[in-house]
Amino acid sequence: MNPILAGVALAVTVGAVLAISARESRAGLVGLAIALAAAPFLAAPIPNVSTLAMRVIGAALAAYLVRAAVATGPGLPARPGSEPTRGGSQLGWPAEGLLAIAAWIVGVAVSARLEVLSPAGSGTPPGDVFGLLTPEALATGAGLASIVVGLVATFAARGAVRTTIGALILSQGLLLVRIGVAGAPSDLEQLAGVALLLAIAIAGGVLLGAEGQRGADDSGTEASPRLSGSGRVDPGDR
Repeated sequence: MNPILAGVALAVTVGAVLAISARESRAGLVGLAIALAAAPFLAAPIPNVSTLAMRVIGAALAAYLVRAAVATGPGLPARPGSEPTRGGSQLGWPAEGLLAIAAWIVGVAVSARLEVLSPAGSGTPPGDVFGLLTPEALATGAGLASIVVGLVATFAARGAVRTTIGALILSQGLLLVRIGVAGAPSDLEQLAGVALLLAIAIAGGVLLGAEGQRGADDSGTEASPRLSGSGRVDPGDR
C-alpha cells in the first residue's frame, strides 16, 4: 500500500461526502473542491506534469464556476408562509459516510477479484489486508464511494446547487472507476474528463440562473395585488 495514494483516496472520499451531505452551500463547495482537486493524483503512475496541471486546473475551474454561480446568481425568495428549504443530504453525513465505507469495501473486493483473474495473477499473500490496497483498488474504492453518494443527489436533489454538485461528484467517481479498472487513461481521455467536468459546471450555472429567475417571477406574481373592475385594489388582498 502506498500511504500517499491512500491519503489522496481518503481526501477524495471525505470531500465527496462533505460536498453531498453539507447543509450549507459553502461547506458543500469546499468538499467539492477537495474531491475534484485531489482526484487527479489518484493514479499510478502519476501523469506527467502538464497533464496533471491540466486536470487540477480544470477541476479547480469547475468548482469555481459553481461557486461563482451560487454567489452571483439571484436568490430564491421564500414563499409566504413557507419554511426555508434546508440543503444537504436528508440522510446526514453519518449515513453518507457509511454508504461510502460500504462502497469502498465493494471497490477493493472488485479490484482484488480483477487482479486474481488477470493473466499475471495476484502476488498478494493471503490475509494481507493492506496488500489489497493497490493503486487500482484505491481508485476503484474512492470512485465507487463518489458514485454512491453522488447518485441520489444528482437525480433527486431539491435544487440546482445540489444537483450540480452531485453530478460533478458522480462524474468524477466514474472517471476514477475507469482508472481503477482499466489503468491510467491517455492524455486525450484526460482532456475529455476535464471537458466533461467543465460542461457540467457550466450547465449547473445555467440551471442556477434559471432557478433564481423562476423564483423571482413567482414571488413577484404572488406579491402583486389584484385589481377590482374599477381599477382599485381588491380589499381582500390587503
